[in-house]
Amino acid sequence: MDHPTYREAIKRLGLSQGQAAALFGVDARTGRRWALGEKPVPRAVSLCLLLMLSRDISASEAVVLISAP
Repeated sequence: MDHPTYREAIKRLGLSQGQAAALFGVDARTGRRWALGEKPVPRAVSLCLLLMLSRDISASEAVVLISAP
């Protein structure tokens, strides 16, 4: 996933860059670097975002799924 696609995905999910970074367990600086294209978006993050969008899973639902035992 390139950085414009990453920015569009988090926008469509209603997330700020900071909220997206928190969702994926990274600091805000890393999230900004993904958004600016300074660092590649990890494959797992790309996959997660695409699945969330395709299955209409909100960030709050994703947090619940991550927290489930």
